[in-house]
Amino acid sequence: MVKELLIEWKEAAPAAGAITAVLSALVALTVLRYTRAANRRRATLDMVMKTLMDDSVQAKYATFKSVLSKDKNTADEFKIESLLLTTSVISPERRAVLAQLNVYELMALGIRRGIFDEAFYKRWYHNQFMIDYEGAQAFISGLQANKPSIFWECSNLYRKWDKSGHPESTPSAFKMAWWAIMKQNDKIDRARAAAKAR
Repeated sequence: MVKELLIEWKEAAPAAGAITAVLSALVALTVLRYTRAANRRRATLDMVMKTLMDDSVQAKYATFKSVLSKDKNTADEFKIESLLLTTSVISPERRAVLAQLNVYELMALGIRRGIFDEAFYKRWYHNQFMIDYEGAQAFISGLQANKPSIFWECSNLYRKWDKSGHPESTPSAFKMAWWAIMKQNDKIDRARAAAKAR
């Protein structure tokens, strides 16, 4: 009886070893995936906090927004395209616009390469990024006319987010189905109205 039991264990040992190896690999992959996601969230939070807490970044952003406001103001003769001229290369306005666009370019590249968490950025920066990109679009297009690769990442992210919209105004099919099951028709109606408005 003991001998038969030992023979059965001996025959089952390779299968048990294989199952243990597969389970170990699955656990390792799960830990790796969790660690990468945690590191991505941490890098995103670090970047956001640096942007929010750095006084020089905030001052440049304020200048950037004032340039966009001047461009929008029909009573002001200033146009953002004037920053493309060689005479404006050293102007503080051009430097502020380039500084902010470089921040967005870094953000977009980090999202595409998986360094930053896109869902977090999209919820936090979607509206600001879309408005700022549209305000600077004439300047970006002018630069891209000479060098198509310049600000390619933020242009690509703009097109992507323009299609998909903000997470609150463009919920997933799963969320829409959940709202239908829970009879939350007001949320469904708001999401559909937001999608039509885009």
